[in-house]
Order: sequence, then structure tokens, then C-alpha cells
Amino acid sequence: MAYYEKEEQETVIIYESATRLWDIYTTVPKHINRLKSDDIATILEAETDGEGKTISLRIQLEKLPSSYVFNR
Repeated sequence: MAYYEKEEQETVIIYESATRLWDIYTTVPKHINRLKSDDIATILEAETDGEGKTISLRIQLEKLPSSYVFNR
């Protein structure tokens, strides 16, 4: 399995006020690579293909960096 098709790729960022945590889920390759390389939080879930490539990622963190913008 390769990356998700373009039509299926998404990044969802949710702030849960009750827990004061940010929850980020993505299937966008560029976002996956950035989240893994920035090492800003512990990975909660990761889906990999048969070759070991990460094709989806979910992390949770207390503080989203103010400079964190995905449209670069």
C-alpha cells in the first residue's frame, strides 16, 4: 500500500478544551514527515504500508507551537 489517494488525504487538528490537549491526525505525506521530524509530541497511532512507510499518523500534545503552520 502506498500513501492514500489525493482525494482521501486530510489533516485534522482538534483542540479538546476539557483535557487542554491538541489532537492531530493526518494522512498527508508532507504533514506526516513534518510531524515526525519536528518531534513535538509522542506518536499515539501510526499506520504503515508493507514497506514500513508511515501513511497515517496521530499525535497528541499540550501546546501547539505558535509557528506551526502547515501551508509552507
